[in-house]
Amino acid sequence: MIKKTIIALLLVAAIAITAINFLDKSDSATETAEQTQTAGQGLAPGAMAPDFTLTDQNGETVRLSDYRGKKVILNFWATWCPPCRAEMPHMQQFHENNADGDVEILAVNLTAQDKGDQAIRSFIDEFGLTFPIPMDETGSAAQAYQVRTVPTTFILNTKGEIAQKIVGPMDEQVMKDQTDAID
Repeated sequence: MIKKTIIALLLVAAIAITAINFLDKSDSATETAEQTQTAGQGLAPGAMAPDFTLTDQNGETVRLSDYRGKKVILNFWATWCPPCRAEMPHMQQFHENNADGDVEILAVNLTAQDKGDQAIRSFIDEFGLTFPIPMDETGSAAQAYQVRTVPTTFILNTKGEIAQKIVGPMDEQVMKDQTDAID
């Protein structure tokens, strides 16, 4: 009789522990989903791109909102990133081929995570970059755009809305295709 009681108590305890663990995981999954939804707000296609004000490589103030009326390739990069190195000649070529067009490139350097001003200047000189390179010295722009991987690029339409997000390097044809597909 005592054996049956002990076995029954152990069985009830095991069921209770399993139920508690299951409920705890469900709450955890719900919280994670809610956090993901909250974190993603404002970055979905069709949403307004978060505005920022940064200083570029020439000491000029760059406000994203000043580019409304033009399509924008908003790229986040760093000098230590091999795919960024591969992508930059394509960005420069696209810029040169569209000098009179309605597409602007803003290549935001993740200065707060990079190797210093000299490394950034050497990179710019090495690739002959002539488009604006806003310096994200505090990481605030990268945080606003939830940049976790570089390069990450947002294609913005003429209204300043996010049309596309591209994680990884692009070539000139991808830039052309993405900007031709929007207004």
